[in-house]
Amino acid sequence: MPPRAVRPPAVAGAFYDARPGPLQAELDGYLAEPARPRRSVAGVMVPHAGYVFSGAICGHALAAVEVPERVLLLHTKHHPGGGALCLADYDAWQTPLGAVPCDRELTEALTAVPELSVTNLPHGQEHAAEVVLPFLQRLRPDVRVAVISVGHAPYRVLRRAGVHIAEQLGELAVLVVASSDMNHYEDHETTLRKDELALAELERFAPAAMLEVCQRHDITMCGAAATALMLEITRARGAGAVELLEHDTSAAVSGDSHRTVGYASALVY
Repeated sequence: MPPRAVRPPAVAGAFYDARPGPLQAELDGYLAEPARPRRSVAGVMVPHAGYVFSGAICGHALAAVEVPERVLLLHTKHHPGGGALCLADYDAWQTPLGAVPCDRELTEALTAVPELSVTNLPHGQEHAAEVVLPFLQRLRPDVRVAVISVGHAPYRVLRRAGVHIAEQLGELAVLVVASSDMNHYEDHETTLRKDELALAELERFAPAAMLEVCQRHDITMCGAAATALMLEITRARGAGAVELLEHDTSAAVSGDSHRTVGYASALVY
């Protein structure tokens, strides 16, 4: 594995503004409208598309959360390398707003989780974690992160990993964030209908059923595994309820109702 380093932005200027001033202003606009009154939660699911499409849903959800100093960020594995569950080992993640330090204590603790491999291979060009970081910076300037790339894995593996990760978190105040978009590239009504099947299982706090319904109905929720892992971690830490916040598709912005992507957010208590 290469030496620890600062992970540079991969999608600044594409998924979000690379200029600090305009980026900060855009973030503050989203964060000024929390989806619910702010409170402490165990976990949160947010989307990860370009801000023009999903920034509002992501910002409204995170603005409803009391963000602690430590965040465990679980993201979709869009890029190859490593195993199904890959723990990043950077010193920091750079954004146009500055560097987000890696939580070294938390990351070192997570290396004891047998289901995780420690590698930066799938993280280098990945947008699903990167686009969430500026929101966290604006809400909590001293935030530190540990980041896990979550690819396709059997539910039994995700369940075991969730228990083991929760054991390593112990009594630490850690917010678990799952980064996921919903169904991809079908018409608006089909995407909404498919999304609602998966979101119903999410709302029931039923990760196994959520994964099964995605497979059975060909719902291309890219972060289904990351979201299931978030539910298992938070369940092992005592959470038991999910509150859906917002749900829409890219058609709301693009005007194209024929080829859409779904976006949703949820809180876990």
